[in-house]
Amino acid sequence: MNYEFPLVFFTVLTQLGIGLALVGAWKTCFGGAALPRRFWLTALAATLAGLVASLFHLGDPLRAATALNGLGHSWLSREGLVFGLFVLLLLFAALRPGRALPALLAALAGLAALVVQGFTYAPVSMPAISNGFPLLLFVLTALALGMSFGAAGVGPQRLVLCLLLVVLLIVPCLWASGSAVMQDTAALWRQSAGFWAGLVLTAAALVLTLVWRQGTRAQGIVLLCGALLVRVAFFSATVHTATRLGMPY
Repeated sequence: MNYEFPLVFFTVLTQLGIGLALVGAWKTCFGGAALPRRFWLTALAATLAGLVASLFHLGDPLRAATALNGLGHSWLSREGLVFGLFVLLLLFAALRPGRALPALLAALAGLAALVVQGFTYAPVSMPAISNGFPLLLFVLTALALGMSFGAAGVGPQRLVLCLLLVVLLIVPCLWASGSAVMQDTAALWRQSAGFWAGLVLTAAALVLTLVWRQGTRAQGIVLLCGALLVRVAFFSATVHTATRLGMPY
């Protein structure tokens, strides 16, 4: 199995940054809250940490800029471009805290980055995820993490966490009724200790919203650990079509 740890940290940490940007934009534009600069710097730090982690996935990190060469046909290239824009707009929001326009622009760039990620990690060579599942998973993860670390209301947090748990439980069951490669993926996900541990931690984060009645940093850390473990299963237990051919490549 290839655990792709750089991509695990890249996707989860950048989604934390996006989630914070979405929460920040909502609070600034509709909640009447003047968020401090450190809120936006936290979102920026999480995003930059994810981008640094992604460099370890490259064969030659010093030539990372060449990943932008395929903007016309490569979702990976578009991902790099959109995240570069997102980082700049997060910096803009951090320099102008409390202003609606910078917060809104950062949130819109974050949404665009989520969409691009959803296409980047839905390759046709992996039938189980060559659909809307990655985008749905990434959006729910970003919202859940952003609400937890952004101290959003527990009501919306509970809804998002419930949806995330339902999606993670139902989708592998749907794979079990699909093609042979999808059935293999379903079996590997069910056998993955990381997947089940991630589900347990996500459920624990949901329980904590019932116990404490408000978002806390501890709940966010529990949820972050759960998201990382589920993402390990996403990258390590999803079967490539070449597997049924004896992995000729």
